[in-house]
This record gives sequence, C-alpha cells and structure tokens, in this order.
Amino acid sequence: MTTPAPATGLPPDDDRPRLLMVMPYRQFVQKAQARGFWVGAIWDPQLQTPEYLADVRALADVFVTADFGDVELLRRTIRETAREHRASVIYHIGREETMVAAHEVAEELHAEVNSSAAIRFLADKHAMRDLLARHGLSPVSFEAVPTRRDVPGAVERVGLPAVVKPAALAGSRGVFLWQRAHDRAAWTDLVDAYGYDGPFLVEEYLRGPEYSVETLSQDGRHQIVGITEKLLGAPPLFVEVGHVHPAPLAAHRRHAIEELTVRFLTLCGYRFGPAHTEVIWTTRGPRIVESQPRLGGDRIPRLVELACGLDIEQAVFAALAGSPAEVPQPTATAAVRFFTFPPGRIDSIRGLEKVRKLPYVDELTLRPRPGDTVEEVRDSKGRHGHVIVSGATPDQAGRRCAEVLDALELVIDGTPVRADGRAAGTPEPAAAPSRAHPAHRRKASTVQYSSPTSRRSP
Repeated sequence: MTTPAPATGLPPDDDRPRLLMVMPYRQFVQKAQARGFWVGAIWDPQLQTPEYLADVRALADVFVTADFGDVELLRRTIRETAREHRASVIYHIGREETMVAAHEVAEELHAEVNSSAAIRFLADKHAMRDLLARHGLSPVSFEAVPTRRDVPGAVERVGLPAVVKPAALAGSRGVFLWQRAHDRAAWTDLVDAYGYDGPFLVEEYLRGPEYSVETLSQDGRHQIVGITEKLLGAPPLFVEVGHVHPAPLAAHRRHAIEELTVRFLTLCGYRFGPAHTEVIWTTRGPRIVESQPRLGGDRIPRLVELACGLDIEQAVFAALAGSPAEVPQPTATAAVRFFTFPPGRIDSIRGLEKVRKLPYVDELTLRPRPGDTVEEVRDSKGRHGHVIVSGATPDQAGRRCAEVLDALELVIDGTPVRADGRAAGTPEPAAAPSRAHPAHRRKASTVQYSSPTSRRSP
C-alpha cells in the first residue's frame, strides 16, 4: 500500500517541470529543486532509517512509500503517482535492483530519459556480459547459472581461479574469489549468510589494477568526468577499502579505458545521466567488470568535487534541465579510505581528536563507539567508517591517508588496531607512483561520529 505525504498546498498554476524519482537521496531532492523541478519521491521504508526518510519527506513535494520487493506493487505505485501528479519525467538513479521496473513504467507513460533495454544492459550483470560477448567487446570468459547448486560445475568449466558473483545483489555482497577446490565450504558459508540461492555469474579472474570511470551522458554523447583508482581488501572477498581520484594513470592507459567505456555505453544505447563503469587493466588491455546507470557510491562524487570543483550530482539535474555542465580539469587529488576493524569488543578509541584537527581532512565518520562489538566486514555496507583527504598530488594524498590510518586506533579485546585493520605500529605499504597536480582550494571539513546503525546515502 502506498502512503502519500500530507498535501503540500502547491498552487494549481505551478508550472515547474514535474520529476518523479524512485529512491532519491536527500541531496538529489534538494539539487533537483534548485534546478527548478517539482520533485516527487518514492521510497521503500525498509531501505533507510526513519530519520533519513523523514528528511526526504520534508524536502519532497510529494512523498510515497512502497515495498520495492513487490515489483508489481512498485510498478503500480510509480504509474499511479506519475498520473496523479502529472510527472513529465520518471527517473531512478538509486540502487540498481529496481531500476529496470521503474524505466519500464517510464517508457509506458512516455516519461523516460533512457530505454529500459539500455538500463537492463547496465544494471543486469548477465545481460551486460551477453551483450559484450555478442559484439566481441571486452571479452571475458563467463557462465551464468540459475542456482547455487550449479555454481561448482560452472567454476570447473570456467577454470580456477574464478570470480563468483550473485547476479541479483549489489555493493560487493557475496562476490567471492574461488581459488582452490576446498574454497567451496567458505563460499557456501558466505552465500548462506546472505540467504541467497541464485542466480549467479561465474567469471574468469581478471588480474590487474582496477578503476571506475565516472561519466555523464546527454543525447547519447558520453562525457568522461574522470577515472578513479580502486583499492581492494584481501581476497577472497572484493570489499573496496579506498579510492583515489583522479587515478594516477599513464596517458595511453587512460585513453584506452576511456575509449572502451564510451564504446560500451554507446553499445548499450544509454542516452542520459551518470554511469559508473568498473574496469580492470589486464595484460590483454582493459576489461569491463560491470557498470551501473547511476553515480558512483563510496563518496566518489565528493572526491570528484574536491579534485576538479564539479558537483557531479548537481550536474545531473542541470543537464536534465537542459544545461549540461563542463567538466573542469583536476587541480588536486582526493582520496577516501574506509575503516575495516577486525571483529571484537571495542575497549577504547585513540587518536580521534587528533584526526579531527588535521587541516586536510574533509570528512571523518567513525560508526562504532567504546563498548560496541564490531562484526567482520563482508561487504561495503559493513565497513566501520571512512576518511576523505585531499592533496596537491596523489603522493601527498596517499601520505595523508596513511597519517590518519596510523593516528586512529581502536583497542579491540585488549589489542590496539589501526583503522585499516592491521596491528598498531605496522607501516603503511608504499604508495604507487604518481603525477603532480597544482594545489586546489579545499572546502570546510565535515566530521561525524555516528552510531553503528546510522546509514549514509552515496
């Protein structure tokens, strides 16, 4: 059942273009309204805290709830809300699980900015692999299987090591590197923890540094915003522990990654909006890992803003209003590192005040408090906090991240542990070679000390 917010008292002659968004984060509502849009919001109350959704309700012109797990109910809610409030555009750049359904309704009502087929190629891992294979672009060995019972056979056929992906989960949930035959037990425990039975995608393991390409598309033209270097935690999981933007890349690699991304988005038929495309540089050149028709998560939009001054979220709605943004050249490097403490009870926290006072810290979030018990990090939602820093060069940004990780310690079950999970006093690994950038004026820092139950939008 849908639950409309109280009437907002909009006058009948309100001539703002009417944008109905599925799963809009707070800042999306604000930035769309700043570009002159009337904004309706549809949310599943199970996907955010009541406090967060109260903020969205207060900001939106109309607020409606629905159970996103019931796809037909979601379709009906979008359809009825769009008709009742005369929505001219239906848009969804939240989590990809419900994107195709939203864009199918948008097509039905002639309120789309992309075809549902294009969204499916980007949001559905199997559909993307099939499309690439049919066109011989970014070839990767893979096999799609419907249930967990079929996975071991697919792993054998693809060959070890293989990456096993739950095709219907996002945020690195359940992604596993199957390296040896006896890894089956650990993989089974992992999918049991998510209560997930299928479908799965089994792919060859691509070795090499990993990047994400942030783009903005309009009228089928794809503008590269920048390339972000991705830092991954230890296998067999694929939890991202940090990002650096822009990635320190040789020119020929950067051009090859950009060209592949543009060819891929064109092949998908993607027409409008942001995309976040993940690429690995292998010995055979760049290979696409996956892509999503949305902004990058993990605070990547903030890294972009610190590096080149572009508010990429604002740029999406400016383009929707007919004013596409120019992408400035980067003048700094920004980096985020996520805190991943080992499981156990927190006795105390050291160095928090010292880190708060560092002038180059842009954001600081630490979720656990003394007395809490932290769980093992299995996916991106389980990470324990983050820090964002900026610097004139990638080397400087890397050193500043290392200073924060070295300064912030949790004492867990009597043992001091650094914010990256290593024992206190362990030196940070050497940073990769980098290129220089002129200094960039940074904005005022944001420091948050939140409870373990708080959730942030991307």
